[in-house]
Amino acid sequence: MSGLLQIRRARLPDELALFALVKQFPNATIPSSEAFAQSLRLKLKDADAFVAVADIDTQLVGYIAGDAHETFYAGGKIAWVDEILVVASARRRGVGRALMTEFENWAAGGRCRLVGLATRAATEFYEELGFEASSGYFKRYLRPEDRTHRSDD
Repeated sequence: MSGLLQIRRARLPDELALFALVKQFPNATIPSSEAFAQSLRLKLKDADAFVAVADIDTQLVGYIAGDAHETFYAGGKIAWVDEILVVASARRRGVGRALMTEFENWAAGGRCRLVGLATRAATEFYEELGFEASSGYFKRYLRPEDRTHRSDD
């Protein structure tokens, strides 16, 4: 993998390759292929949603997904990174940084006041990008069966 890195918005033809990346996301509740396809279609149509992929030699090696929404605490609109993943073979090559830059450019163009994300991983990476630690993150599955569900699709 020594080709040119291209960061671009995801498209419907990326569905299978993108789903293969999503299945690599650590500690994820993997959706069925049908649920993933439906979510992708909805995100691609939503002006407040963002999905971009990293492509090297026509192979997807990473993605970022998030959205923008109004808040009270920030005094306006914020952008939130829900997921970012770079395959192990493409790490330490600027792919994650390029994905985050693309997301930040999108957020700035949408008048967002800040970009946020919740993670305990890659702390140094986010600090190098200028992110500051803020508050903790809690989650609660509304359906107990979703807590451990992993599809084999």
